[in-house]
Amino acid sequence: MREGSQENVTLTHEDYTVGWVCALPKEIVAGTAMLDQVHPTLLQPRNDSNNYTLGRIGTHNIVLTCLPLGETGNNSSASVATHLTSTFPSIKFGIMVGIGGGVPPFVRLGDVVVSAPGNGYGGVVQWDFGKTEQGDGFRRTGALNSPPIFLKTALSTLKAKHEMEGSAVPKYLEEMEAKWPMLAPKYTRREKLEDMLFAADYRHPETSDGAKSSGTDADDGLRSCAGCDRTKLLQRKHRDMRVHYGLIASGNQVVKDGIFRDEINSRLGGNVLCFEMEAAGLMNQFPCVVVRGICDYSDSHKIKNWQEYAAAAAAATAKEILLMIPKRDIVSISPMAKMKLLSGLKRELISETTDAVRDIEDRDLLQRISDLDATVDHDRARAKHVPKTGDWLLHHEMYRKWMDGDSQVLWLHGISGSGKTILTSTVIENLQKAYDNDKENKIAYFYFTFTDSRKSALEGCMRNILRQLSAPSPCEAVRNLYKWECGGRTQQALESVLRAVQDALEPLGRVFLILDALDECEDIAALSSVMTFIRSNTQISLFVTSHLTPETHRLTLDVQASIIEVDAAQVSRDIQAFVNHRLFSGGKSSRRWTDEVMNHIQANFISSSAGMFRLAECQLREIDRCYSCHDLQIALSRLPTTLSKIYEQMLGRIDPAMRQNARVLLTWLTFSFRPLQLQEAAEIFALPIDGGKSSSLDPQRRLLDPNDIISICPGIVTVTMKDSNSLRDSKEELVVQLAHSSVKDFLTSGNFSHGANKWLGIKRTQSHQAIAETCLHYLLQLDRRDSVTPTIRKDFPLAQYAAEFWPSHARLASFSSDSKLQQLMENLFIFRTSAFINWIRIYDHDQPWRTHLNSLHISVAQASPSPLYFASLTGLHAVVSCILANEPTISKSEGLYGNALHAAVSSGHCKIVELLLHHGLRVDTQGPYGSALHAAAYGGQVKICQLLLDHGAEPDAPGEEFGNALEAAIYGGHVKVVQLLLNRGAEVTAAGKLYVDSLHATCSFGNVEILQLLLKQRDIDPLGKSYNRALQVAVDRGCTQMLALLRQHGPSPAYRSAVYGSALHAAAANACTRTMELLLDQDIDIDATEEDHGTALCISASKGDMDSVELLLRRNADITLQGTTGTALYIASGLGHSPIVRLLLQHGANFNSQGGHFGTPLQAACYKGNIEIVRMLLLSGANVNASAGEYGSALHATACGLSAQVEIVQLLLQYGANVQAWNADYGTPLDVALLRQNMEVARLLRGYGARSTR
Repeated sequence: MREGSQENVTLTHEDYTVGWVCALPKEIVAGTAMLDQVHPTLLQPRNDSNNYTLGRIGTHNIVLTCLPLGETGNNSSASVATHLTSTFPSIKFGIMVGIGGGVPPFVRLGDVVVSAPGNGYGGVVQWDFGKTEQGDGFRRTGALNSPPIFLKTALSTLKAKHEMEGSAVPKYLEEMEAKWPMLAPKYTRREKLEDMLFAADYRHPETSDGAKSSGTDADDGLRSCAGCDRTKLLQRKHRDMRVHYGLIASGNQVVKDGIFRDEINSRLGGNVLCFEMEAAGLMNQFPCVVVRGICDYSDSHKIKNWQEYAAAAAAATAKEILLMIPKRDIVSISPMAKMKLLSGLKRELISETTDAVRDIEDRDLLQRISDLDATVDHDRARAKHVPKTGDWLLHHEMYRKWMDGDSQVLWLHGISGSGKTILTSTVIENLQKAYDNDKENKIAYFYFTFTDSRKSALEGCMRNILRQLSAPSPCEAVRNLYKWECGGRTQQALESVLRAVQDALEPLGRVFLILDALDECEDIAALSSVMTFIRSNTQISLFVTSHLTPETHRLTLDVQASIIEVDAAQVSRDIQAFVNHRLFSGGKSSRRWTDEVMNHIQANFISSSAGMFRLAECQLREIDRCYSCHDLQIALSRLPTTLSKIYEQMLGRIDPAMRQNARVLLTWLTFSFRPLQLQEAAEIFALPIDGGKSSSLDPQRRLLDPNDIISICPGIVTVTMKDSNSLRDSKEELVVQLAHSSVKDFLTSGNFSHGANKWLGIKRTQSHQAIAETCLHYLLQLDRRDSVTPTIRKDFPLAQYAAEFWPSHARLASFSSDSKLQQLMENLFIFRTSAFINWIRIYDHDQPWRTHLNSLHISVAQASPSPLYFASLTGLHAVVSCILANEPTISKSEGLYGNALHAAVSSGHCKIVELLLHHGLRVDTQGPYGSALHAAAYGGQVKICQLLLDHGAEPDAPGEEFGNALEAAIYGGHVKVVQLLLNRGAEVTAAGKLYVDSLHATCSFGNVEILQLLLKQRDIDPLGKSYNRALQVAVDRGCTQMLALLRQHGPSPAYRSAVYGSALHAAAANACTRTMELLLDQDIDIDATEEDHGTALCISASKGDMDSVELLLRRNADITLQGTTGTALYIASGLGHSPIVRLLLQHGANFNSQGGHFGTPLQAACYKGNIEIVRMLLLSGANVNASAGEYGSALHATACGLSAQVEIVQLLLQYGANVQAWNADYGTPLDVALLRQNMEVARLLRGYGARSTR
């Protein structure tokens, strides 16, 4: 018997230890030819549909198997591997052998690639496993197993042998030719094969009907590229076949585009040697190595005549690997069948753990986006609500129209104290009741608050809205925002946040956005852009409350808002209910006065409250101070009728001895950037007041009981519980703040130049200066290296606020070069080194997340950045100027931003940037973003960009983070910066770092306004590679506006998607009906069929996209065409899309068409257990006994299916299903039911006369 022929040996299933898996028949032929001996076949279970070839190589008994004809991909290979390890229980490891597409320049046709760990990968990576990222394809998730140690050892040994002795592949191919001469012409001879590598951007030409061009050469393999332009071939020197070890990229779709191939490779670090479609499905099934012979270059030039030789070369290499593995090395390895139960339990545990970890990560991520909790403010407002009040708004005609969607923006105007915030809480409650448990529609809200800078900042508002819209599972744009800001990068600008909000809106239906007290937003000028954004997103229904000011009036016109003025009559009735509630709810008044007196009080209040809840509340406080009827009569006769008068009355009652303390307290509370904690507010009295001679802290001036602070300004100041908004900040603490926003309006009105309260005199700039001086006095007390201890918060309560906010107060102050504030700043930065270091230790403005006084341990700052750096970072122009006058060297590399120039640029301090440049700092100084221009462009700093360009900054210079300034501006979404750069000569076609060029970047982010600017530039070539790439991105994103703009500037729409094939297929895959309509209007072939996806109708049916299916049917799409996965009806039936099945049947779809894994639409629906679709198909006339597909009949498919339903079996039997239908693999339907232990189905079948054949 010659070697390689069948061997008369008697082996059992347990004797085979190696699984050899192939995808194509030609691969199994090559593998069989490499066997030293072929063994007889063995019986196998009926439920195992694999075909096996058995044999031996060296000392290893091997099982060869192949994927079912016509099936490829990771899912199919996983299924084959599962059956293999079940039938042959002693399989220890596997080897996947076959052909693949190479990645030039290192790999050539005829070479072999062996999967080997390295560069952070296990040897195989599934490149298309993950989620779609904004703008750039997929973000891969998860990881594939690495080969076990004995396989890695074998690969290392073989690699060393190849380097010393060369590969044995030629030898094994000669032996193959001798043993199997019929295979020689195709499998062993490469001399006549031509290795053609075309430029990546040169696509294989198509004929006018869209078919691939073919030449006239006699050889079928060569003629496919006979019509290609040979000048596009890359010239290379001849070399012999090589074996490569490294990364194989596996996916469920064919890679057949040179540019797309290179993009995937680039994303994977440039490490990919080969692309294929089955390995990832095998890697996590059992320990294995993958061997691929290279038959093409993963581009549009598929040269099929290399496939047989590549398969043989791969099989020969696999034989080499097996011969490197001594049998003793695998004796102790557990068979895969024994490991499956344990691994299944492990996978369940890992899955549960992974889900839990992901939930924690998501919560942390959302906390990073915004650590404010809007529900705290809502609950506080709701707690003040009196039943039956505010209902008038819910019944208002304009409110009802807004709820019904007839108007997009509803704006409620009202004077201060008229109860707008309580009305806001009423609206939110009403919406929550109406849309409770509605997953499609969402409600997001934000209460602007003047007492907290975090709650008065527009960006803070939008970040919190983004957090609410993204919960509980953030979209990729939010994850990208989080990733960018982790590790030290500054928070992205408002434009970037809005872009993330835009992406968060995409999967949602209607979004109700509620903004209370918009007039308390400190960025009132920037509101216009946000309102424009909201107006352009018609899915948003916006409700706003505010005072009527010139700014808010202009905004209502911009957004065409419906306006409701707070109704005085309705508010009076609500105030009456409020007063009644307070008077008769068991408080002091209800216990003190008779009913007659109470009615008298009530009448006086209604007439004097002037439509303001706040005024009524203050008046009630005046009544609570009365202890006799006489006092009451006087109080009622003198009740103030305006808030100003009542506040003047409250100020007049402050003890003259306490007025100085009162003025200091009110100054701090009016202009502080966050609410002061009770201990902080009490501490300000221990510092010098009004420029006193002493600058030291005097503990004797501290309040013995901080709670006494409320008695200094009764009625004007309030003490409340601090909001526990932050995960870091869970401790409950009391905070001191002004009692109402109207108090701040009163104190800053400037009406204190005369009268009894002229002692107050609070002015903005002087107040900020006084607070800054107090903070600096406080910090300068900490001038010893041991001043900062874990108990500093107790010992120096004001240290945290002073360290964090004094620069902000100083920037808003008005002072001269010889002022006290200037002297204090110079002391801190220049003369008091220990105090300077301790300031940074308490609050590091460069890296604020590193120092927080809630921590138990505060480390000593090591190698802190210089005073110049911190002065530039915090925007202290006068300090920078002073330091520069005494410090000649300013180009020091330091801090998060690299140097003082980048710190000033990233923080937006234009005058400091100009000052640094004037003192000789180079404009091209590099930082973490690249050049200063890159940092300014990314941050949207138009004035700074202008300044840098004026000083010679080069707009096209490359950088560390971005390819050029234009890419940085596009990444940040800054239209004005893009316009400026274009005006100053920035090249649109300059190569980017994150993207191909600016056009590609813009389309990836979907910024239509920037795209319009770019397309106006002369150097945009509509026939060029860049333009085509932008078109691909627009199609893959499904952005109709971008596509329309590009189409206006480009040629015919015969461009293709890198992922899906045709543009129409991509639009269908993205469920973008508008894009599909636009493409169809350009006469695109509606029935074009892609190898992997079928027709656009098939894709839309698979997505369950009713609108797109209807569009395609209206445009006369051919309903009978099918891809590898069947017709549109088959796909919709299998995936359970009942409405689409009904529509396709109405349009005449063939319910008996055959194709796909299950054979017919009826069998697909039966297998998936969808009785509604089964009934539809049967009513339409589907053949209940059609024999096709994997299972043979509808009864078999039901019994084998995911959910074998008795109801479906009953229905099939009623329509005449043959209970004795026979399948070679499964027997009769009764056999299947018994095998699955479905006794209920078995009883039903026996009732219809079914018999078992087992």
